[in-house]
Amino acid sequence: MPALAYVLLPVSGMLAYFNGASPRMRFHGLQAIVLGALWPAAMYGGSAVSPTATRVVAIAGAALWLLLMITAALGRDLGPRVLKRWAEESPKTR
Repeated sequence: MPALAYVLLPVSGMLAYFNGASPRMRFHGLQAIVLGALWPAAMYGGSAVSPTATRVVAIAGAALWLLLMITAALGRDLGPRVLKRWAEESPKTR
């Protein structure tokens, strides 16, 4: 189920974060929100540099998106620990 958090960035991430029953689901939801916000911002920054930079950012973002989705489907939690701690300390776990 955590892999579904990455389907429609960042909307599905918000659904997973706010409705997730487990800390793992909220972690992947939070990570999808962050990716869904940073990827377009990075593409916008790349467009200010050159068309090639935009393509590189788009390909790198797509590769990261697929990697996160596949690892979540395989049961692994790839990502920054600060997001994992934040998801574990959210009010739903208390």
